[in-house]
Amino acid sequence: MTILLPTITYNYEGGGFDKATQRHHFKGLQNTLTRAPNPPALILFCEAKHYEASGNIGLYQAAEAITDVFGVPFAALLGRGDRGPIPPAIFYDTSRLIPRSFIDRSDPDPFTDQINICRFAVLDSRDGTGRRRELIAAVDHFPGESPDARVKAASRLHRWAKDPTPVILGGDLNEQPSGDHYPGWEPDLCTPLVRRRKARQIDGRWVHSTDALDSLVGHWNPDRARREDSIGYHLVSELAWQASGRTAAIEPTVVDKTGEIRLTIDHLIANDAMRPHVAAGTFRTLPAGATEDEASDHIAVYAELTL
Repeated sequence: MTILLPTITYNYEGGGFDKATQRHHFKGLQNTLTRAPNPPALILFCEAKHYEASGNIGLYQAAEAITDVFGVPFAALLGRGDRGPIPPAIFYDTSRLIPRSFIDRSDPDPFTDQINICRFAVLDSRDGTGRRRELIAAVDHFPGESPDARVKAASRLHRWAKDPTPVILGGDLNEQPSGDHYPGWEPDLCTPLVRRRKARQIDGRWVHSTDALDSLVGHWNPDRARREDSIGYHLVSELAWQASGRTAAIEPTVVDKTGEIRLTIDHLIANDAMRPHVAAGTFRTLPAGATEDEASDHIAVYAELTL
C-alpha cells in the first residue's frame, strides 16, 4: 500500500510575531498553506519566535491555525536553537503520523546530532506482523552569519545520510549548493555585510560559498553535469529539475530585498533511503501574492513523499 505524505518546509518570518502587539498572527501562514496541492503530513518550520512563552501559547496557536486550514488535527514539536527564542518546529498531521522519539527542550545535555530530529511511525502502514514503517524528519535553520558557521551546522547532519530509515531534512539553510542551474550570485549588487555572510574572498574576489550544502549533497561538476562526492543526500529541487529534463532554472526561495540577491536557500533534502520515495514531479514553491498581508520574506517549498 502506498501512503502519500506531502511535506512543506517554510521559514515564516518571525513566526508571525508582531513586536508592536506582542502577539502572533498566522494569516500569512494559512494563506501560503492553502496553496499546497495536497494537505501536508509534515511541516518543517523555521522561526518559531517566542512560541515557548507562557506555556507554549504561540506553538499551540500555530498548530490550531494549521488545523483550521486542513480540517484535521495537527500537533507540534518545538525544537531548539542557539540564537535566542526563535527555534525551528515540526508540525504533523496526527491522523497520519505519530512520533516515536524526539529530544525535547527538557533534556539538559542532548547529543547534537539528535537535536530537531523526530522519528515518526506512519499510522496506516502496519504490515502482517504488526510493524509500522518509519521515517525521520529533521528541521534546521543554518546560521546566516558566515560560511564557516554553516559548515559546522551541516556537519551534525552527516550521520543521517546513510541511515537505513528514510530521512527528509527541511529548513532555511541560508545557502544554495554549487551548480549554475541555481540562481547566480552577483557580489557587486550586495551590501558588504551580505557579502561577508554569504561568500568567501578568494584571490581578491567574493565567491558565494556553497561549502555547507555541498558537504551534504556533493559538489556540482559542470563538465560531467552531475554531483560528485555526495555523502548520501539529495536535493529534492534538483531531483525535480532532472525529472523535468533540466530545462528551467531552479527558482529562488527568498523575496526581493535591497542589497541582496535572490537565492535558493530553503531546501528539502532526502537521504539515500528516502530518495526512492520522493515524487520529484510534485516539487514546487508556494509563493505568496504580491500584495498579500503578513507574507514572509521566504517562499515555502512543497514535495510529496510516497511510502
